[in-house]
Amino acid sequence: MSRNHDGDSVRRLIHRLRVFLKVLFRHLTFPLRLVHHLCRTLLRLYYDSCSIASRRRFQCIHTDGHPDRVAGSSQPTMPLPPSKHQPQVPSLLGPASCSSGSVHAPPSPSNPVQQSPTTAPVNSQSQISPEFVPFVPSDVMRYDKPPSINPDVNKYEFIDPLTREFLDAHQQDGGNWRACIHPEGALYFHDPTRGIYTDSNLHHSIPRCKMDSYVGQVFALMPSGLQLDCDKIELVMQLARNQKTGVEICRYYFVDHDKHLLFWLHKLPTVKLYCGVQGVEKLSHIKYAVEHQYWQHCEMYPNKNLLCTQLLKELKEVVVHASAETITTDVSLSPFDGDELSKILDLIDQLGENVGGAYSICVIARFMRYFTRAKFFNFCGLPSARLDADQIVYKKKKRNKLILVLSWAFNVAMFGAPQSHMEELRRVWVDRSINSPRWKNFNSKLSSEWSSITIYATVMVAVDVSFLAVPSVSSQDSGSVTTISTYLSIFCIVGSLVVSLFLTRQNRMYGQESADTAVQFLKKMTGSAFGTKAVATVHSLPYAMLLWGMLYFMLAFSYQVFTSTPTLTLATSGSACGLVALFTLWLIYAARDFHVSTRLLVWLRASICKARSETRTQPNTA
Repeated sequence: MSRNHDGDSVRRLIHRLRVFLKVLFRHLTFPLRLVHHLCRTLLRLYYDSCSIASRRRFQCIHTDGHPDRVAGSSQPTMPLPPSKHQPQVPSLLGPASCSSGSVHAPPSPSNPVQQSPTTAPVNSQSQISPEFVPFVPSDVMRYDKPPSINPDVNKYEFIDPLTREFLDAHQQDGGNWRACIHPEGALYFHDPTRGIYTDSNLHHSIPRCKMDSYVGQVFALMPSGLQLDCDKIELVMQLARNQKTGVEICRYYFVDHDKHLLFWLHKLPTVKLYCGVQGVEKLSHIKYAVEHQYWQHCEMYPNKNLLCTQLLKELKEVVVHASAETITTDVSLSPFDGDELSKILDLIDQLGENVGGAYSICVIARFMRYFTRAKFFNFCGLPSARLDADQIVYKKKKRNKLILVLSWAFNVAMFGAPQSHMEELRRVWVDRSINSPRWKNFNSKLSSEWSSITIYATVMVAVDVSFLAVPSVSSQDSGSVTTISTYLSIFCIVGSLVVSLFLTRQNRMYGQESADTAVQFLKKMTGSAFGTKAVATVHSLPYAMLLWGMLYFMLAFSYQVFTSTPTLTLATSGSACGLVALFTLWLIYAARDFHVSTRLLVWLRASICKARSETRTQPNTA
């Protein structure tokens, strides 16, 4: 019998080992199959792209009749359908059509294009009409470029003797384009003869030819009375690619320095221009949004021909007015606080003697951009303009009754904490716009509150665990009121501790960011049906869970005291507990501006007045 029993145990062990190995192989082979499928898919896509490129290269060879066109068709551009508002103007396709530096597109039959003397003839069959898209300076791809430097490449290990010119080979012949370096270090190109700027890399001949061709086609779309002038009218262009269709596009905007505005030849969507501001109805209001983009252009492409002395005087007046407003009131609309404004005034005084360079122009344009954006956010110049930071200019929408009931229930369950956080958030998030000084103060308060709650929660966890270790508590049944209440207290306090740490970390990540990042963050947080109440509820979670943990601990402690003490001790401790609870509730309601005695007196007076009025109006039965 023992041998049979040993044989059965061995067979069961072997069977379990087989099942374990089968499951293990299944989980190990799944990633390998996934990698194999991924490699096959990538190879298939690579072969498909190679076949498409070879077919297009073959078509280009037979359509042009010249084998030299193969190099120019290595990066083909898909043609666009003809538009009703844009003339069919041909553009360059590759380096084979641009052998002499600066090339312009041939003139259209309806509107001739200005051509450079160095224009090379281009085959019209290999040209396509580009897509011109208007954009704004805030969309210039300068700060979000992908990394392109290979750290493993070290081309120059030695410097030749007597080297005093540090120019690359492709930088020596740029045609009309001049490479410029921004005070921040960014590289951009400027055509001083025509007044054109671009952030596209024009060091090589291929993009330089494309840009010259697109510039010529923009000239063809310009009205006859519009001409570029470096002191008055400028043009900014940028080569880009449509992410959906993969078609190369050319983005542009014009600059008017006399009016401090931008303009375009096509319709411009206003989604990004308004920066989330709703209720825009007047052109005089839109002017500040366009002027805000103008100052950003001046900051990105400083023009030494601007009247810097006059602009510096205007900026100083704006900063002085904002400083006086910040000193005299706490509802200032200034985008900077008092300390920042004093520092700006010091910078302006230092710029008074050396104004006129690229660095000073960038400084002036940056500060003017912030103040102009504040005017747009506050509906400056309109009858319903916001005159202080607490003023609401939007009409209130009717809210769902279910949302109101749920919000009231959450507020009661969390001891009124969401309501207090809601009032603080309304002072910061007014009409879905942020006042930067208030945002910084608001986040500093939140950080200090959550840090103190973390300390209290840590102490309460130690108290609960120590209370469970008391012999009179540990000897009780696990289903007793004392044990269950202590467990609930530990859960609530640990939850408060975890939420406090998470919110503190989140506040460090987003709270110290600029106002633009804060607006985007709050839009994500308030996107639900509860709106700003959801953010207020989340901010009050650490405080509410800590209080619930304390209440559960008091319940466990009170049950332990009142169920196992003599009558004298019960009466004494019960009276003390009742007095403490009475004074605590009184303090809470007094802090919430809710006075029972005052409301009771008001109710009694109203009842007496109502009774007297009823007795006077009764008819005399005699």
